[in-house]
Amino acid sequence: MNVLIIDNSALFHKILVDIFLDSDITPIICDTTEQGLERLRSEPFDFICVSLYLQGGDGISLAKMIRGTEEHKHTPIILFTAEESNDVYTEALSSGVTEVFHKKDVQQLVNYIHRFTLQQNPISGRVLYIEDSLSQQKMITAVFQSRGLDVDAFATAEEAWESYNKNEYDLVVTDIVLEGGMTGMALINRIRRLDNEKGDIPILAITGFDDISRRIELFYLGVSDYVIKPLIEEELIARVRNLIQSKQFHEESEKQRKRAEEADKAKSVFLSQMSHEFRTPLNAILGFSQLLREDAEHQLVASQQEELEYIQQAGTHLLGLVNEILDISKIEAGQIDFEFEDSNLEDCISSAIQQISPVAKESQIEVLPYLIPSEINIHIDTKRFHQVLLNILSNAVKYNRLNGSIQILCKIIDDKFVRIAIKDTGIGLSEEQLSKLFTPFERVGQSDEIEGTGLGLVICRQFVEAMGGKVGVKSKEGEGSVFWVEIPRA
Repeated sequence: MNVLIIDNSALFHKILVDIFLDSDITPIICDTTEQGLERLRSEPFDFICVSLYLQGGDGISLAKMIRGTEEHKHTPIILFTAEESNDVYTEALSSGVTEVFHKKDVQQLVNYIHRFTLQQNPISGRVLYIEDSLSQQKMITAVFQSRGLDVDAFATAEEAWESYNKNEYDLVVTDIVLEGGMTGMALINRIRRLDNEKGDIPILAITGFDDISRRIELFYLGVSDYVIKPLIEEELIARVRNLIQSKQFHEESEKQRKRAEEADKAKSVFLSQMSHEFRTPLNAILGFSQLLREDAEHQLVASQQEELEYIQQAGTHLLGLVNEILDISKIEAGQIDFEFEDSNLEDCISSAIQQISPVAKESQIEVLPYLIPSEINIHIDTKRFHQVLLNILSNAVKYNRLNGSIQILCKIIDDKFVRIAIKDTGIGLSEEQLSKLFTPFERVGQSDEIEGTGLGLVICRQFVEAMGGKVGVKSKEGEGSVFWVEIPRA
């Protein structure tokens, strides 16, 4: 890419050469206005940069002169200045300058040139164009085709509508006022009434009316953008490019999203199947190790008993991990069926407390007396809800302090939900740890001595949300935590 630079400062020349050194831009530097104009007459340039103050003139007058030539009426022109003046900026833009660069910001020039020239690249896409003036239709069709677009041009909306239903397009460009039984506005209305993806195509309206009410009307109608007659080629192409690229970007994003969803589902199905297969040999290991420990005829020595204890502990931990992975992968794969029923809340909590009490007692954690109104019933999958309560209660025991306590609280929310809160006196969590709490395999705030997978709370939240409720936590480092579950009442 060739860039002409007209500037009379040797120091600034060196700065510009260093900036362009590692780019694909070739700078051609001229000291005076006369030298610059001579180079412009003898060879083509993709970009022109001029300084405000020059020998034999000024940059703004030179830009105006360049813009008046047929060869460079559309070539982008950059004005370099050391002045901070709105007057200079306004005068420069009105004289044909594309952009004004302060000399202290010149390091950004390469990025600006690259981004600007991207807008000059060919456009890929297919356009449906409707214009009843054949001379205008022919001219604009040629402009579109010169930029790389495929164009189907029609003089009537009826013909265009028939073609639109048969073919796929990236953009519709239509005049609002058309001859025939269907206007451009009627065509837009028909397209927007479609209930499939074809109803979402970007539409560029061409209109000769430049009043506020008509512009608002066009957007209410469903037009994506519009241009005013007489058409300016660069403006038209810029709007066409933006609309087509937005559509193509949206389509590519949707494809990537669907691929990611399919890959995630395939992963979940794979994990579900593999976890299921792992459980059979694990159960066999645990079963036979238990038989060996209880074999009355072949008593094991103390060291062998201890080694079997390690096998059982490791196997039990691994089986718990497999079961949790199986649960979460089944949820993600949509393979878990919930069996909803009305259950008594007091019974559910009592059952979970009864199961966790031996562990709490062994860890010297007191479960404080609690009061759950006996008339409260909830609509749940009892098995899954029991699993949720056990997980939260187990954490309240594991991460509590010595001689700590656990408190069970209950509150009705809007007469539709009931909130069960489990409060502990444990180590608590920091703000950073709270932000990662429901991330799979994140064992925040946990000691390596305490077994865990980082999946329990993730599963709890997904189970509760599947039952129409939600899970939350309040915690402060060093002051304990309160985990709460809201579940629908029966």
